[in-house]
Amino acid sequence: MQNAQQQYPGHLIAVFYIAFTVLAFSSIEIIVNPVRNDIAPFLMNFWRFLVAVLILLPTLLWKHRARLRELRREDLRDLTFLGCLNILLAMGAHAICIKYSRASTAAILISANPLATNFFAWLILREEMTLKRILALLLGFSGVILISLKSDGAVDTPLGVGTGIVALAGFGLYTVLSKRLVHKHGGLTVMVISCIPALTIYLPLLYLLGIDILPPSHTWPNILGAGILGTGLGYISFMKVLGFLPAGRSSYLFFFKPPVAIFFAWLLLGEKISETAVMGTLLIMAGILTEIKRAGQKPQSA
Repeated sequence: MQNAQQQYPGHLIAVFYIAFTVLAFSSIEIIVNPVRNDIAPFLMNFWRFLVAVLILLPTLLWKHRARLRELRREDLRDLTFLGCLNILLAMGAHAICIKYSRASTAAILISANPLATNFFAWLILREEMTLKRILALLLGFSGVILISLKSDGAVDTPLGVGTGIVALAGFGLYTVLSKRLVHKHGGLTVMVISCIPALTIYLPLLYLLGIDILPPSHTWPNILGAGILGTGLGYISFMKVLGFLPAGRSSYLFFFKPPVAIFFAWLLLGEKISETAVMGTLLIMAGILTEIKRAGQKPQSA
């Protein structure tokens, strides 16, 4: 079992890990968007996670072989469920959202997942729900609603926005349900081992949907970029952040995705920055700042 929190690595290294995590996670939608009409969303999702697993697996086998031998049947069952919840439901919905909405919209919606995490933590784990925490949730979800209402039929479809909301809720539930297993086995073990059975289940689903397992050749740079940078290295960096920040506070890194994603989408994809998108982003970030201020008023636990 890993320690709840590691030694603080120093300001410079901490800032590097935090900044890299935000940039890596914000890059996924930007990398995938240019080929969203050339590859099926589920196929992109499958290959993105497969590439990430192939990147992370050597590190897991090298550093944590003893931990792998300790896994029991019930652990594998729980990890399989977590992987299916994450890859098939949450990230599957997110892949559809990327295809049928703006890259910035998809990034903003998934970045609101800490709000769902707080809700499910209250509902399932019975964590305290104070007035300030409720205010943070209301501010954040108001931002999500505002972003949803600004849909432009040419780029933001109801399907895209709807699946984006499913994705943020699914990932929030995944975060809450994985809390015990991450504490017991470590984040890297949970990530890799939960993905392997989920990806195995993915194969017959692709066959039933009539989707060729091999993507178009010109999409490989985007697949590798999203898999290596956005998913593999991004997750390793996020695990480093989890090592020196409390887990709840670390999840709020996702709230820094909106401004970064909107800027990248404007700079690299030429997407226009709408006033409603800016207002929605400000409301979401107001929610996280309210929660950080609330959390800072009492002792933190990992």
